[in-house]
Amino acid sequence: MKSLLFASALATASLAVCTAASAETLIFGSGNVEQHPIIKRILAPWVERVNAEGGDAIQIDMRHGGMLINPGNFLDRLTDDVVQITWGLPVFAPGNFPRSLVSTTPLVDGSSAAAAVAFCRMLENGDFGDEWAKYVPLLIVPFPQVGAHLNGSPLTSMQDIAGKKIMTQAPAAAGIIQAYGGTPLSINIQDQYQALQRGTADGTFMTYTAFPGFRLNEVTTDHLDVPLGGATGLAFMTRARFDALSPEAQAVLKANSGCDLARETGAKVDQWEADSKAFVMAQEGHTFTEISDADLAELRGRVSDAVAKGYASRVPGGEELIALWREQVAKADAE
Repeated sequence: MKSLLFASALATASLAVCTAASAETLIFGSGNVEQHPIIKRILAPWVERVNAEGGDAIQIDMRHGGMLINPGNFLDRLTDDVVQITWGLPVFAPGNFPRSLVSTTPLVDGSSAAAAVAFCRMLENGDFGDEWAKYVPLLIVPFPQVGAHLNGSPLTSMQDIAGKKIMTQAPAAAGIIQAYGGTPLSINIQDQYQALQRGTADGTFMTYTAFPGFRLNEVTTDHLDVPLGGATGLAFMTRARFDALSPEAQAVLKANSGCDLARETGAKVDQWEADSKAFVMAQEGHTFTEISDADLAELRGRVSDAVAKGYASRVPGGEELIALWREQVAKADAE
């Protein structure tokens, strides 16, 4: 009887090995350490979900750390087939996804879940033109509107960023910094801790989601909650690589993408943002201010037209695209 059980177990194990060996395996570069919240909360569960359904059709091998991909090279690594799936934000690939950067528009009301659905629908409707023609988006990960954060200086209104060096990656946010007398700096998230620690930068426009993973709570003291622009991250692959997959593998990836999943992921990000802010609020030495209605109205009056015109100068039809973005976010938020 024991021999029979052993033989059965061995056969099952052998089948599992054969199944894994026959599956199409795609390397997914996460660009982050394995312990980072984006991995634990968003990317790893998605990979586990795909692999559970992938069987002998497809498996994803997620590789962590910045040696394989980083915010500066994630697109090149994908197109060079170093990785078959990459994680990245269009804002970190200047010139490649200009219409997609509409999701960085500041002063947009709505949850991350709503922003995810809006981005997905605009992708499906072709509102971003052909900038995704060479790629297949798989997982859409929206980020909340960023707030303002300073290290060692009071921050109770936007006027307090005058004369300060503030880090941001979004052109619209850079324009806001300049409108209030600050100097925008383009510094990748991985380098922001040192910039704040050394005084290279005085502050950052950033979501709270970044604080635990990059320890920004250790190098900031004052926080202003004000909607200064969102962002969208994606896990995606080249269309050529996707088309080369078997129909079964393609079906698995299609079943684990789309707007319903985008809303689900956005809801996770909303919770992540709330948890991260609570984490920072639990630390000593931090001051938090919610922008007043009067200051928010002044901010809208000062920058809204300039943001729209600045975007339109870089993207044909930009003002109409911003209006469509606001409309889609509002629609998704109301559903």
